[in-house]
Amino acid sequence: MLLENTQECVIGKIEMLTTGYQLKAARALVGMEQSDLAERASVSVNTIRKMEWKGPETLTSGLDTIKRVQSALEAAGVEFLNHGQPGVRLAKPAEATSAQRESIEAKAGVVRSHAADAADRAMTNIDASGTEKADRRAALTDEPSLIGRARGKGNPKPGKT
Repeated sequence: MLLENTQECVIGKIEMLTTGYQLKAARALVGMEQSDLAERASVSVNTIRKMEWKGPETLTSGLDTIKRVQSALEAAGVEFLNHGQPGVRLAKPAEATSAQRESIEAKAGVVRSHAADAADRAMTNIDASGTEKADRRAALTDEPSLIGRARGKGNPKPGKT
């Protein structure tokens, strides 16, 4: 009895992929198709399907296979939970180091420069004053506006509401 309780405690602390439903939920959480997961984990699509078909039952695939599938999902941002029952959630993003932030900012500066150059080239033959061109350039290179439009949150097209 003591040995069983000890094993349960040790196993209970290991966060691991254990059921078919947990696998399916993890894959859905990051929007990954079965074929994509199979490729990333270096297993067949049928292996993923069979694992998911287990539903609420404990997975019976080999430990190596389960570890590869779990690692592929963790690399995609999934965190496995086994606090009394199997679960998943998105892992918290890691905090960027100052060197990483500087690198990102440098790359963003290059992108901003290219966007400004492209806006200038696009307006070379436009009949507008310098002020109007500056206003148009600012509108074309406004980051929040561009990001919003890229995400589909920009101004609606004429005739749309």
